[in-house]
Amino acid sequence: MTTARKIRVLNIAATVLLLTILTLQFTKVIDAFWSMALLALIGAPTTVAWVILERRQGAEKMRDRA
Repeated sequence: MTTARKIRVLNIAATVLLLTILTLQFTKVIDAFWSMALLALIGAPTTVAWVILERRQGAEKMRDRA
């Protein structure tokens, strides 16, 4: 699996998890503490994926200019 595909899968999974957590919080299945904890766990890998994607796009732009 290529890096781009892994990042795409991670972004889709993070979106699904975000919607699930928000649904569980608004239906009062989990409280605010657990929803914030889960959101923080989702945020870290998503931020890393975003940074990797931005660096890849920047490298491709530099390659195209050369």
